Amino acid sequence: MADPMLLMLIYAPLLAGALNLFFPRVLQKILAGLCLGLCGYLAAVLFSGGVVPFPGDSAPVPLRYFGLDRLSLFALVAVQALALIIFLFTLRGVDSEIEKSFFVLYPLTLGFTNGTLLSDNAVALMIFWGLSGLMLYLFNLLGRGAGAPESAKKTFILVGGSDAFLILGLVLMGVSLPAAGWSLHLMRFPLAGFANILAFVCLAIAALAKAGGFPLHTWVPPFAKEAPVEAVAFMPASLDKILGIYLLARMVTSLFAVTTAVHLVLITLGTVTVITAVMMALIQHNGRRLLGYHAVSQVGYMIMGVGSGSALAFAGGLFHLLNNAIYKSSLFLTLGSVEKKTGSHELDDLGGLGALMPVTSLAGLISALSISGIPPFNGFFSKWMIYQGLLEKARDASRPEAIWLLICLVLAVFGSALTLASFLKFLHAVFLGKRPKVHDGVTEAPVNQRISTAILSLLCIVFGLFAIHIPLREFILPILHENGMAVPAYPGVYKAGLVLVMMAAAFALALLVYLLTRRKVRYDDVYLGGMDALEKFRVSGTAFYREIRDMEPLRFLYDQAEKHRFDLKEILTGGTLRLSGLFQKVHPGFLSLYLLFIVLGMLVFLLIK
Repeated sequence: MADPMLLMLIYAPLLAGALNLFFPRVLQKILAGLCLGLCGYLAAVLFSGGVVPFPGDSAPVPLRYFGLDRLSLFALVAVQALALIIFLFTLRGVDSEIEKSFFVLYPLTLGFTNGTLLSDNAVALMIFWGLSGLMLYLFNLLGRGAGAPESAKKTFILVGGSDAFLILGLVLMGVSLPAAGWSLHLMRFPLAGFANILAFVCLAIAALAKAGGFPLHTWVPPFAKEAPVEAVAFMPASLDKILGIYLLARMVTSLFAVTTAVHLVLITLGTVTVITAVMMALIQHNGRRLLGYHAVSQVGYMIMGVGSGSALAFAGGLFHLLNNAIYKSSLFLTLGSVEKKTGSHELDDLGGLGALMPVTSLAGLISALSISGIPPFNGFFSKWMIYQGLLEKARDASRPEAIWLLICLVLAVFGSALTLASFLKFLHAVFLGKRPKVHDGVTEAPVNQRISTAILSLLCIVFGLFAIHIPLREFILPILHENGMAVPAYPGVYKAGLVLVMMAAAFALALLVYLLTRRKVRYDDVYLGGMDALEKFRVSGTAFYREIRDMEPLRFLYDQAEKHRFDLKEILTGGTLRLSGLFQKVHPGFLSLYLLFIVLGMLVFLLIK
């Protein structure tokens, strides 16, 4: 009975996307809403019924390629819920010039994502994975900025190019184990031998590129800046992170028998992702790029957790994947609401909007505290689980391994502190400080946008207070049971309720101090030379952070980053052009030189033989 549901989760959104090519905008939204509601209902039914056994060769052709275990069920439910919440935001506010195309791509993206998560056949996974990547490129082209075409090209090169590695890895696995019949749940490889190691590396490249992990992350910030904000919240902030980490989790639990050395490599990659991205986010003056770099930095924690080899950290990595999709989508949508009202996402152009957009600013505050790992919000608990898991692993490791793990842990904690500093800048620049006069007439976001961000903010609170009772117990611990991992004991004395009471008491005390002293505070206007200061002399929320940009040795590193010295796409492009130039020099068109090449080639061939 449940097998056809899996197909409906794929076919329904694909059909809705195809029909929306011909429907007017109102019908597009209605059809997309009905489709998303149906997918949400099917996901709820599947969740209540549990896993769907992987079919054998006797099943009908379409059904034999799809199945559902606890890991894919977790990702599937998260995707449907996020798609519904973000869709609510899109009902009013999408740019009218791209609205028709947007509501074609939106359900198609959901269908391809569902197909990827449900695929048990390697060929089906290749197809749906590639098509979901194509949606990134098409959404990027809907951007109205001058940099949208270049951003789309970079996305296509990095994400699309990584698809070739996915295909190579899966082909190597299929050839190495033909008895599996390309069924992923029947594949299990030791990390020994060139073919198996190469297959693992190829799949890891595809997973890191999709999720936005170092060094394949450089498509995320440009996409975040140039694509429609609704698409950014839908894809790199949530769906693509889920797909990339889902594949990585699948690799380390069921596809490969991962060694300690590989665990250390993944933890290191995650640490580098955290630090490099958060350092870049710290100096951004564009709100979307700032959030884009933080979308990358948060992937680092997921890679550290999922790739650690610790059951506690693995659960924390999956929990952080869910948490990140929630608060990162909320942050992008919050900034999107501000952008639609002010016409800008440059932090220097904003400020003082908290009084005019109270619901939006509250959602931004909650989401910012969540991503910064402030208790009792959800981001704290998942990071705490990852840290505890790494400490447990260091305790049982050899001395050199333990030292390296502790270094990675310290850097990850430092990255979390920098995240808080970065979001203090974000909140001050957007909602606090002195408001530019041009924004005095700004009003609160439309009700659909407020409801969407409010739901996401509420989830940040609920998943923080009831982390063990709801997301962990219902979604993540069954994944550990299914893969034979020990259920983590959550060591420590953290009590969410106690932290909530303490935070509420601190807030009440601060409010009391404010009420008692507000009449004694004097507010003065700013004058320059005895005259009212011009608008251009307004101090923005980014002014303090300019000093960080000019500090040594950070200044040199930031200069190199701005010259794209660490951009993998630019490195590969430059290397290709230099190699092409070398070939051009050795092929000037002289027949005598070509004859010499032929003779030298024959001599080399004879020597080899």
